[in-house]
Amino acid sequence: MSPIETGGQLNLLRSPLANDSPAPAAWRLRILLFALWLALVAWLISGHVFWRDEVRAFSLALSGSNVLDMLRNVHGEGHPALWYLILRVGHDLFPMRQVLPVAGALIGIAAMALLAFRSPFRIGVVALILFSFFGAFEYLVVSRNYGIAALVMFAIAALYRRIRNSLWLGLLIALLCNTNVPSCILAAGFLLFRFVEMLGERSTLNRREWLVFCGNAALALAGALLCFVTVFPTVNDQAVSSNLADIGIGKMVAGLLDTEAGFSHFGFGIWFSHLGRGFWSPLDLMLLLASLLGLVRRPAAIIAAIAALIALKLLFYLIYPSYYRHEALFIVYLIALYWMVARGAGGRWRRDGKWLDHLQLAGTCVFIALLALQSVRLVKPVQQQIAGTPYSRSSEVTQLLQKPELRGAIIMADPDTMLEPFPFYGDNPLWFLRQQGFGQVVRLSRSDRRFLTLDEVVSDAQRLHRQTGRPIVFLDHHGLQAATPDHYVTMFKDETIIDPASVTRFRSSMRLVASLRPAGTDEEYEVYAYPR
Repeated sequence: MSPIETGGQLNLLRSPLANDSPAPAAWRLRILLFALWLALVAWLISGHVFWRDEVRAFSLALSGSNVLDMLRNVHGEGHPALWYLILRVGHDLFPMRQVLPVAGALIGIAAMALLAFRSPFRIGVVALILFSFFGAFEYLVVSRNYGIAALVMFAIAALYRRIRNSLWLGLLIALLCNTNVPSCILAAGFLLFRFVEMLGERSTLNRREWLVFCGNAALALAGALLCFVTVFPTVNDQAVSSNLADIGIGKMVAGLLDTEAGFSHFGFGIWFSHLGRGFWSPLDLMLLLASLLGLVRRPAAIIAAIAALIALKLLFYLIYPSYYRHEALFIVYLIALYWMVARGAGGRWRRDGKWLDHLQLAGTCVFIALLALQSVRLVKPVQQQIAGTPYSRSSEVTQLLQKPELRGAIIMADPDTMLEPFPFYGDNPLWFLRQQGFGQVVRLSRSDRRFLTLDEVVSDAQRLHRQTGRPIVFLDHHGLQAATPDHYVTMFKDETIIDPASVTRFRSSMRLVASLRPAGTDEEYEVYAYPR
């Protein structure tokens, strides 16, 4: 028997990650830690200004006269229906806009409560996860569907020993498939974990256990198919990766070797961002790979982790570009795997040696360092809230529109997506310059007006004012006060053409109302009004 194992389980007293069942004093410490975390989260939520992706989901969830109409509207949007259903049902029960932050917060709090009070991790590790960027902000303060994935993965980890031989495992995996697209891959990873674990135990398994696994696989497949038919074909064809065309073996190898597309937003670059992601992304990927070694003694865990990492890497390179919120899902998945392994799951190699002990210890230490980096990242939103820098400037625009000369104004912006937060804060009409129409949600289609000039912005403002008599407000994201002549890529493949003559004509027609910069996101801009 390995020197760091006892009774088939990890010797938690020797592990830097986990410990034995908490003593009463440790429970009191966990309660205190959770209360401090909850106070921080409440403070962050109190100052949070919603940005476009949060309100976009809320607008879609409330669209249509009934749930079926809403489901038709979200088809092809790029996300499964679960989050929209939660928001729709919540708003039907409590018809107020606060459903959005409350739903996101309750889901995130439930996930972190499971971690704080049911996980086997040492108190220091629990603190790193609670006070991480994803644990205290990205999956909780920012109200989106990614927090649901964290809750489901932690539920699988907490209940795994009880449900691995029941259909509850398949139901949870199917639910995970319908939280977001990357989580479909992680759901398959959990199923693979159970399959490899069963292969190692095949001499003791009975027919019923194999039938249960087949049932769970069928449930997982049904969940994945439900996600697929909701997401594809996408209506946001401009938002897909430029590598999607001509997928082949060469492209797949290139995707695995590429160090920037996927898993380059969570590591060392948070300290030295001025050097660019290209400088740090290879080190970030090495950090992630090394953190897998902490699972090396459990074949089911290491195989499931490697398979999920490869699949996600290809997804982020070939299909959808990734950001921190997508990449952190894999960190949550690793937390769940470490959790399950610490509880004795994952099987054992038939032959091993002390060298595996050293690899496991090294990998576990690297994983803890990876978690520490996520806690460092939390400093930024805390500093921004202390400094009074909002996550988005959309709420301040709504306050400006209360001025008598701007009341009832039609709002335009470049890019159009900057307009999507405003249905949460007011009811001003939104004019999408590239789609040439009113709406609340932008369809990122290649068929829209790809190239936009400032003269066209002024022309639309003049026409809308002439037709409606309303004032027109334009949100300039580019900073025309200091812009140099160029073609600016505004969002995905859309471009805005700026030259000195058009800037002069623009300023002669539009009046600068306010400069609202900086912001925690890219939703910062100068506010112009027409007529001058």
